Amino acid sequence: MTGFGGRTLLVVCDFDDTAADCNAAQLLLAEYAGPGAEAVQGAYRDGNLPFRDYQEEMFKTVVAPVDQLRSYARDNVSLRSGFADAVRATREQGGEFLVASAGIDFYIEPVLAANGLGDVPVLSVTGTPNAPDGAMMTFRYDYPSDREFCRDWAVCKCEPIEKAQVAGELVIFIGDGLRSDTCAAEKADTVFARSRLLEHCTKNGIEAIEFEDFHPIADHISNLKLGPDGQITSSATMKAAE
Repeated sequence: MTGFGGRTLLVVCDFDDTAADCNAAQLLLAEYAGPGAEAVQGAYRDGNLPFRDYQEEMFKTVVAPVDQLRSYARDNVSLRSGFADAVRATREQGGEFLVASAGIDFYIEPVLAANGLGDVPVLSVTGTPNAPDGAMMTFRYDYPSDREFCRDWAVCKCEPIEKAQVAGELVIFIGDGLRSDTCAAEKADTVFARSRLLEHCTKNGIEAIEFEDFHPIADHISNLKLGPDGQITSSATMKAAE
């Protein structure tokens, strides 16, 4: 069985601190968050706010025009070295590279577009300006997952992974954090991890390949020998710590 539209490979990649070389949301909030941000941060640190509500409340303190935030993200957030190569390698294998993030589309998409990757699909929170001209940061947030157990995470990264595996696709997951990343790492066939996700995988016996840039990831994808059913036909390692 082949995957969607004949695909045999899906690569799912987190954005903040993974595809991006920084946490873009925190970079924006450090620049534009208003005086109410400290109280929101305190409530989150004390465990009184789940991540989803924390993110909404933090961006509610921002009064800058949304276009200004888009421009700031575009001009100040860089993708990790080799990221475009990994996207290209995935496509050359007949697969799809998906950015999946609990962050918000208005800062993710401008960064991808600025790097010539505006056609990379993004699974994220959607921030829709309430004002007709989108001038101010008052948003309605739309969430792509209706899974109740993923509500606090904002986005369920396991959904595309599970669908791809049911369709017979090989799945690679790339991430750095906890919350939604740990569940995705437990389900993917191959995991590339750094930072807190790598620590989690090590402590919990989840095989993962450590990374800091995307060049080894691109090489790994390029060297896969995929059969028509999405299975590896060579001796390439699927889940191994390197």
